[in-house]
This record gives sequence, structure tokens and C-alpha cells, in this order.
Amino acid sequence: MSTTLAITGDQKYWSQEQLSALKQLGLNNASNGDLAVFFHQAQKTGLDPFARQIYMIERGGRYGIQTSIDGLRIVAQRSGEYAGQSGPFWCGEDGKWVDVWLAKTPPLAAKVGVYRQGFPEPLYAVARWDSYAVPNNPIWRKMPDLMLAKCAEALALRKAFPNDLSGIYTDDEMSQVDTVVIEETPKPQKVELKAVVNTPAETLSPEEMLTIMEDMEALKSKEDIRAYWKKHEKILDTTIPGSKTTLRELLLGMVKDLNG
Repeated sequence: MSTTLAITGDQKYWSQEQLSALKQLGLNNASNGDLAVFFHQAQKTGLDPFARQIYMIERGGRYGIQTSIDGLRIVAQRSGEYAGQSGPFWCGEDGKWVDVWLAKTPPLAAKVGVYRQGFPEPLYAVARWDSYAVPNNPIWRKMPDLMLAKCAEALALRKAFPNDLSGIYTDDEMSQVDTVVIEETPKPQKVELKAVVNTPAETLSPEEMLTIMEDMEALKSKEDIRAYWKKHEKILDTTIPGSKTTLRELLLGMVKDLNG
């Protein structure tokens, strides 16, 4: 990251260079108050907004601050008091917790415990399927156990480190909120993406594929999807491991979901 974009400890507000960069990230309509809150959270957590470790997103005319699950993990680790986790665990209708989910149907709940130095017991948090799942979302359909576990982990991390993480939510936790906002907003004209024919697919490692899938979770509008499509055309014909679906088909499905 360029030193002109780095947030310093004695800084009081965004510099002009940083404000220009934030506008390029889609925050040109954010108010000074919203930007001030965003600056406070970025400086407090030490997460880099220009590397998309933390970002601000608009929903229904209001801005909220989000991060990835990795962002929450970074903040917990930097505290010096993070001592690991227990889980994740999943359960179905029988209420019995298991450490691997093998059923073909999604789990009804996920549980994660976070250990913090000075606490005699882990701080557990439970995420219920009905509270967080977006069944029509391709990623939730493909990896229901992983997605629900990430929500439970985010809840547990905030529970263990409230001073550091209060008010910061992950993309996964807000997915259902996005669905409500989309359903309540008048539907725009349908937009179709033009597939690039015979685009060569690059060879991706499992770690790179997981990162790509997590990046796709942050795509909340057709504008985001079009920008992502244009930037990653060369890998869109890559097949998602364990399925016959390509990244291109996944993006098209996300557009279809937004079109209703």
C-alpha cells in the first residue's frame, strides 16, 4: 500500500489523497459524518480500507461498516489476548452438536467458542439458519455449513472482544439484510452480462479459489458484479471444486437473483 494512503496513529481525519481513493471505492456519496465514523473504525481496528480489509457499504440509503471474517480475526489476534477457538459445531433438528456436517440438508444452527486470556471459559455464540441464511444465494446453497459457521464465529469474536469489534459486521451476517433491502427496493430494469467467448481459465489453487468465493460474497449489486466480471474475465471459466458450476455461471446466477 502506498504510504500516502496509510492511516497514521496521530491522524484526525482522511487526507485528500485518502478521500480521493475512497471515492474510487464507491463512497463519493457518503456524508462527512459517515466518513468520520468510518475513519474512526478503520483507525481503531487497524484494518486497511484500501486493501478492502474493512469497508463501508450503502443499504437503503444508509451506510454501514463491514469486514470479512479474516478482518475480525486480525483484530482479535492483534489484541494479544486471543487464545484460539472451539468449533465450529453444527446441529440439526435433534439438537446434537457435531464437528463435521455430512447431511445433504443444511444445518439448522452453528456454534463457535472463542477463548480470551483471563476468561475461565470460552465465549460461545450460536447462529441459527433461519436468522442468517439466504437460500437463494448460490454461495449459501453451495456451502451452507461454512457460511453459517462464519456467522457464528463473527458473533463469538464480537462477544469476546466487544471494545474492538462492536458495530462491525461481516458480509455473511448481512446477507439476509441485503435480501430484504433488495426486495423492498423497486426492481430496476433487467441487466444482462455478455459472456466473453473462449476465455482461457487460469489454474487456481484451493486457497485461491476460497479467496475468490469469499470476494464474491461482497458483491451486492449488479454494478459490483459487472466490475468484478470485467476485472477477472480470464478466470471465469474455472469450475468450482466439487461442482459442475463455473465462476461465470455463479456470477450470472447472482445477477438473476438480483433481477428477481
